[in-house]
Amino acid sequence: MFREWKTEWMKVRRKKIVLVPAAFLLFTFLWLSWAVRSTHMESAEDSWMWLLLCISMVNTILMPTMIAMLASRLCDVELKGNTLKLLCTMERKGRLFDMKFLTGAVYVEGYVAAELVMMLVFARVHGFVGEMTLRHLICFLLQCGLVSLGVLLFQMLLSLFSANQILPLAVGLAGSFLGLFSWFMYSPLWRPIVWAYYNLLAYIGQNWDEGSRIVSYYEVPVDQTALVTLLASLLIGYAWGRQLFIRRTPGCG
Repeated sequence: MFREWKTEWMKVRRKKIVLVPAAFLLFTFLWLSWAVRSTHMESAEDSWMWLLLCISMVNTILMPTMIAMLASRLCDVELKGNTLKLLCTMERKGRLFDMKFLTGAVYVEGYVAAELVMMLVFARVHGFVGEMTLRHLICFLLQCGLVSLGVLLFQMLLSLFSANQILPLAVGLAGSFLGLFSWFMYSPLWRPIVWAYYNLLAYIGQNWDEGSRIVSYYEVPVDQTALVTLLASLLIGYAWGRQLFIRRTPGCG
C-alpha cells in the first residue's frame, strides 16, 4: 500500500497541485476580510457565528469548483498519456482507485485544516468576541470535511471516466451554483444532490429584522437524517465506484 501511495505522489510532485487549494484559500481570506470590514462584526456578540455562517456559504460557492479542478489534475496524469492499461498490469485496479481517492482526500482535508487555522487567526487579529466552541468545531468538520469528501468522490469518478476534462469541470461549476441555490430555496428535493449538503448540514442560522435592519444569528440542530444519508451515500458510492472502475478499466488485476 505504501508503495502505491508513494507512486501517486511521485506522479503529481511536478504538477504543483497544491497551488489550486492555496489560491482558493487566499481568495477565501480576501473575501472574509472584505466582508468583516463591510459589516463591522468585530465587536458583535455573535461575531463567531457570523464567521462560521459566512465561511459555510463561501465554501458552498468555492469548494465544488476547487475540488473539480483538483480531481481533474489528479486523474489527467493517466488519461493524457493513456497509461491506465499499462499501470493496471503492474498495480491492482482497486488499489489504484484507493490511492487516487486517498491522495485527493489529503489535499481536501488539508484545505479544511488550513481554513480552520485561518479562521482562528482571522478572529484573533480582528478581535472577535467569544470563541469557537467544541460543537462549532465538530459541526464545521462534518459540514466542510465530510461533504467535501463526497464531492471529491463524485468528481473523481467523472474525471476517471471522461476523456475530456471539460465535462467534470463544468459539472463542478454547476455544483457551486446548485449548492448556493439550496441555501435560498429549501426543498427535500435537494437531498439527492451532493453539493446541497453544505446547506443541509448547516449549524448556524440567521434572522433578518426588516424594521431594525439587524441580522441575528443562532445555532441550528444538525439534520441527523441528512448526516446519515451522506455517510451511507459516501460508503455505498465508494464501493460502487471502485467496482465500476475495476470493471471498466482495461488491464489485469
